Amino acid sequence: MSDKGHDEYAAWRLMEDAMEDALDSYEQDTEVYLQREAAKLGPDGQQQLDRVNKAADALVKNVFELAGTDSLKILIEMGKMTGGLADKRLDLVTEHVCITFGWEVMGMLNTARERFLGLMLRVWGLWPSDRARNFLQRVARCYLFGFDSECIVMCRAVLDREFEAEIPNDDVMTWWKTTPKGKKDKPAPLILWGRINAARYNGRLNEEQYDAADRVRIDGNEAVHQTPSEAEPLDYIVKTLSVLAALEKGKK
Repeated sequence: MSDKGHDEYAAWRLMEDAMEDALDSYEQDTEVYLQREAAKLGPDGQQQLDRVNKAADALVKNVFELAGTDSLKILIEMGKMTGGLADKRLDLVTEHVCITFGWEVMGMLNTARERFLGLMLRVWGLWPSDRARNFLQRVARCYLFGFDSECIVMCRAVLDREFEAEIPNDDVMTWWKTTPKGKKDKPAPLILWGRINAARYNGRLNEEQYDAADRVRIDGNEAVHQTPSEAEPLDYIVKTLSVLAALEKGKK
């Protein structure tokens, strides 16, 4: 609620609360059912249930980490189960995984709600090229759902694609020949770094836009190697869009 007692996200919060209540109710009903089924099996029932839940948690973790070999080991071990819950083990794992993912998605929804308005206001009136649009949709999704490092990586990918399309190799070669290494006939850097410098050299980018492009490039490289940036990911989106606007404006 705001100071005036008005919730600017009232409708969204109602939907979010309803989804959380439904998921919480489903989780509790499932737990009651499983406890009842486990109790029918005597002392070994709870142990079987604990094994299934532990296996399900491990599978979720391994899938998130793309550890396929470990997941296979867990499934093989589950295949060795005997007793009352053995026939239901895959169904139980599926239930457990769905509930786990459900809470994960709820967290993402909350992040999206908090970030949506700020993103909308920052991109108002911008019209990226059709070529960049598909990449920018992924950038927006990463940001809205809290994948901050991935958002920065995707911002870099957008620039990589746009600079390759907008700054030809000849422009890079022209700029490179003015540098000490270029004068020594060293190979020209036909990569994003070289194209950003060429764009500044030929007037497509001013100093501020050059700095923005280079910051996205550098931090995008670091994010790939799991070195998180301390900057707000929205800043990278704004930098990326400002550079795209400059490239679009400076078309010959």
